[in-house]
Amino acid sequence: MILEDEVLVAFDLAGIVEDEGCEVVGPYHDVPEALAALEDCVPDLAILDVNLGSNTSEAVAQKLETMKVPFAFVTGYSSGKAKVPARFPEAPCLPKPVQPREIVRLMRDELERSDSDG
Repeated sequence: MILEDEVLVAFDLAGIVEDEGCEVVGPYHDVPEALAALEDCVPDLAILDVNLGSNTSEAVAQKLETMKVPFAFVTGYSSGKAKVPARFPEAPCLPKPVQPREIVRLMRDELERSDSDG
C-alpha cells in the first residue's frame, strides 16, 4: 500500500514497487481513501508519507498496526525521525527524495521481519 499526497511521488514509489514484481495497493492520496481501502484488503506492507498536507498518516499507521501490517514512513523533512508520529518511534523512516534501492531494501527487510514474526 502506498499513501502519498504528491501524485508524482506516489507514482514513482508505485513504479519502484512494481519493478520488484510486487502489486501496488493504491496509491492513495488521503487518509479516508486509505482507511476505506483497508476495509477491503490487507496489504503485505505499507509506505506512508508522514505529512499529507493538512493531515498526517498517523491514523492509517494505527490501523495497520492493529492489523499487524508492517509499514514505513517517508518524509520530506530533513530530520525525518523528528517528524515521525511519536507513537511509532521504531517505524522505519526514509527521507525524500526516496532512492529506489532504499525502498527495495526497506521492502525486503520489513517483509522478512514480518515473515519471521508471523
